[in-house]
Amino acid sequence: MRTDDQRKAREARTDTFGFAVFAFCVFSYGTAAQQQALGPPSDPAAVERGQRLHVQECGFCHGANARGGSGGPDLTRSALVQNDENGKQLGEFLQVGRPDRGMPKFDLGSAQVTDLAAFLHSAIYLNANRRLYKILDILVGDPKAGEAYFTGAGRCSSCHSPSGDLKGVGAKYEPVALQGRFLMPRGRAGGQGAAPVPLYAQPTAIRVTVTSPSGESVTGGLVRLTDFEVTLYDASGALRSWLRNGDVPKVVITDPLQAHQDHLTKWTDADMHNMTAYLASLK
Repeated sequence: MRTDDQRKAREARTDTFGFAVFAFCVFSYGTAAQQQALGPPSDPAAVERGQRLHVQECGFCHGANARGGSGGPDLTRSALVQNDENGKQLGEFLQVGRPDRGMPKFDLGSAQVTDLAAFLHSAIYLNANRRLYKILDILVGDPKAGEAYFTGAGRCSSCHSPSGDLKGVGAKYEPVALQGRFLMPRGRAGGQGAAPVPLYAQPTAIRVTVTSPSGESVTGGLVRLTDFEVTLYDASGALRSWLRNGDVPKVVITDPLQAHQDHLTKWTDADMHNMTAYLASLK
C-alpha cells in the first residue's frame, strides 16, 4: 500500500510539473509573439508610405494617427488590425468594407495594403509604449492673455462663447485633451461611452453638396472625394456616389471646422499655452 501510494504521488507530481512546463512554454511563446508583433517597424519607408495612404483614404474617419476620428474607431485597438499578418486580413476586410456601419470598400493594391498594415502595426507599437512618455504640465500660460486672444486676435468668440458651447469645458476635459480639441478638433463624435453619431448627422462633419447638370442637388456628410468620384451620406443616411468628369457634377465642400484648420499655421507657443490656460479656467 505504501509503495502504491508513493507511486501515485510521484505520478501526480510529474503531471503537475508537466502541466507547469507546458503552461510556461505557452505563456513564453505568447509573450514572445506579442513582443515581436509589437516590435519597432522594420521598414520605416513602408510605414511612411502607409501613413500617407492612411491620411488620404482613412484619416477623415479614423484620424491622422489612426486613433479615432470623425465617426471612425481607434484602429490601434482593433482586434482585426492587431491580429493582421502583413496586410492579409486587413486587405480581405478592405475589399468588402462595412457598409452597414458606414465604411465603404476600398480597392487597394497588395503593395498599398502592405504599407497600410506596416503603418497601423507601427501605430499599435507606439500606442503600446506610450507609458514610456511622460506628459508634462501644460498649464503654464496666462489665462488673462488667453481670454484676450480668444476675444481679439484669435477671433474665437465669433463662433464660440464661454457662457454657451464652452461653458464648463475646463471641468469636462483634462488640459492635454482640451488643448488637442481646439488645435485638432475633429475627434470622435459623441464622446467616450456614447452611442456613435451617424456621419451625416454629425455637426462637425465635412458637408458636401453635389449638383447634377439637371439641377438636382444633394447635401450630406462627405465620405470620399477624388478626381473621379464623390461619395456622401444623404439626410436619410443612404450612401450615394457620383462619377466626376471635371466640374460635372458640381461639388461644393463646407467644413465647419475650417477655421481651426486655417489657424494651425498661426499659433505661437505663447498663444497656445495662454489659450489652454484660459479654457481650463472655464469651470
